[in-house]
Amino acid sequence: MLASGFKGFTNASVTKLFMVAFSVHTFLSSIMDTRHTHHLQYTNLERHQYHKIITKNSVFSNSGSLLFGLLLLYQFRILERQRGSSKFICYIITIGILSSTFETLYIIITNSLNIKTIIPSGPYGIIASTLYLYYKTVPVSFTMKVLGITFSDKFFSYLLAFQLYLSESISTLPSLVIGIISGILYNLNILGIKSWRFPILIRSFFKKYIAPIVDTKKPRSLSIPTQNTNVPYRAQTTTPNEEYIKLLKDMGFKNEERIKRALIQSNNDPTR
Repeated sequence: MLASGFKGFTNASVTKLFMVAFSVHTFLSSIMDTRHTHHLQYTNLERHQYHKIITKNSVFSNSGSLLFGLLLLYQFRILERQRGSSKFICYIITIGILSSTFETLYIIITNSLNIKTIIPSGPYGIIASTLYLYYKTVPVSFTMKVLGITFSDKFFSYLLAFQLYLSESISTLPSLVIGIISGILYNLNILGIKSWRFPILIRSFFKKYIAPIVDTKKPRSLSIPTQNTNVPYRAQTTTPNEEYIKLLKDMGFKNEERIKRALIQSNNDPTR
């Protein structure tokens, strides 16, 4: 049920980058025994440790949360394929800032009410927001019935999310709610946040220096080349790539015959 079009990280370099970054930061924090210091609480604001508002998103608080979080992020790579890497990384950064701002306001408000609250470290707000976007924009590929109950292929993702947010008891509930609210605001395009993009200079830097490191090459086309192009009445044939067919189905295109015809006409280039 974790299949989402292409295998691995093809056309999902941003997802790969964030998964590696979260894993490395969590691993280093575990070695140095500093994971417990990344939680966000009001004392951090009193001590002017404002960097923790952002950095707390990159460290999972325990190994179980890291595992379930990475599995979810891997499943969410289909969203990057739908939107493109440039748009997806802007989404991640925007939602990270938005959810972190709401979490900070939540801590300030609860402290004013003499309620001690702690936001566990980890990208729980980002994942909750992306889960909402996954629910709203990724179509169901197939359904099945078990004991009379209908399940879709997306059920496993929801089950992973349920387990992730249970791993920290109820302490992740504020981040879950805040993340969903952030996802709703993004989906409604409040203040035009869907159109926010990095300046050309930053995009050029990423494309030139970062993308070559994390990019995964596309699978080779299954096109059958024609050796002698001068032979009359001999047409060049193309076999539709099964990976592209699966990807386009996941993106909501259901008519397989039309997909095959389009791939043949575009020489197995789904971007055309």
